[in-house]
Amino acid sequence: MSERKRERKRRARPQTSHSRERKSASAANEDSNRIDKISENATDTHSSTRRWRFRGMFLSLVVLIGIGAYWGIPTYLLHRGENALQAGHYDDAERYFELSQSWPSQRSAAILGRIKVARFTGETSRALAMLATARAQGVSESQSKLERSLLQIQCGHSESIVDEVPSLLVQFPERGSEILEAVVTRFATRGDPERALQHVNDWIEADPGNARALALKGEILATLGKTTEAESFFRQAIRLNPALQKARYSLARLLKLLGRYDEAIELFDAELQHTPQDVRLRLLRCDTLLQARRNQEAIEGLREVIKLDDLNFPARHSLASELAEQGEYAEVIETLQPLVNEFSNDTSINYLLATAYDDQGNRERAEQYMQRYLDGRKHLDELALQTQGDDIDSAGSRVLIEIAKGYLKYQWDQSEVWIVKAIQRSSGSPESFLLMAEFQRKKGDKEREAEYRRAARND
Repeated sequence: MSERKRERKRRARPQTSHSRERKSASAANEDSNRIDKISENATDTHSSTRRWRFRGMFLSLVVLIGIGAYWGIPTYLLHRGENALQAGHYDDAERYFELSQSWPSQRSAAILGRIKVARFTGETSRALAMLATARAQGVSESQSKLERSLLQIQCGHSESIVDEVPSLLVQFPERGSEILEAVVTRFATRGDPERALQHVNDWIEADPGNARALALKGEILATLGKTTEAESFFRQAIRLNPALQKARYSLARLLKLLGRYDEAIELFDAELQHTPQDVRLRLLRCDTLLQARRNQEAIEGLREVIKLDDLNFPARHSLASELAEQGEYAEVIETLQPLVNEFSNDTSINYLLATAYDDQGNRERAEQYMQRYLDGRKHLDELALQTQGDDIDSAGSRVLIEIAKGYLKYQWDQSEVWIVKAIQRSSGSPESFLLMAEFQRKKGDKEREAEYRRAARND
């Protein structure tokens, strides 16, 4: 049989069991491979799904954190600002409100908070400046109107504004204490302590646990010469609210007035443990040290103030005065030198420098500063006559602005009261706001200078 025929017969024979097993194993392997591939695909799909789910959860978390930060952080800062405001920590309150103002979600509330700080600290012109731009920054008309009413109650000229108090108490019951405090402050600052006492008693009757009311009553009693009662009310206020800085400051000032200097200084020192950067507190402490004749401690304290605020006029002026008393004229010149350009016409600076250069044997410089002093005194005498006239209370804003300009030039730290009157009388004219900006520039407060310039532009 040929080879070809044998091959055809071999192929035609049925497959053996061994051949079938090999084929079955091969098919099984192919099926297993297909299952593995399907499983791998399923695993990849599941892993991909998990990855996308994780990404979705992560993105959702980021969004939630963003929303929480958008609302939570400024709300927290605002809350801290309100607490600091009520405790009388006005610098802290201002800082918290400034921080929250940068967040759009709480901008209007933060601006209102800063207006309250200005009103509580008696900075009427600054409050008016911020109100001039409040509407443009999202503050509602009703809140702007209330703040303006409170300012008018606290420092306005018309007595009829007080008649609006009952209506305001009905409209804004949640701000009743602020409204009553504005009324009390009005009469206290206008030299009418009896009416102020009447209103603060009404306030305490309505809210007997209000530490601010008790502290304010203490201040009124101190004005009336009832110092023992005043001290008692200050201590009551501190017991009710140990964080109330207003009460502690007032108590320290009362002790200073009573000549209990060591007790007052002890209170100031305790305050400085909490607020070591408080320049105003440090200056008050230094003044108390001087009255206690602890002059060397006062000098060291004034030097500390200058380290914190290099161009602080009261600190440098007081330090130079003390050094002059001790005959340290070379140091007097060194202390005053940074102020010379900004306060070239200030009478007190020129007198101290004239005396110091005369002692140093520099007659030319001494005569130069003495002539400036004499020129300044002449202008100040003219301003004194002008401000003592019977018609000064009814003077127009233009007269008040000119008086303010005169003091700003020759005795700058006496100009603020006249600038404030000009702002009130002119309803915050651009010129009066610019004058206050100049005052703040001399004071070294660039932020408040910028506020008044914005108010002048009304933006």
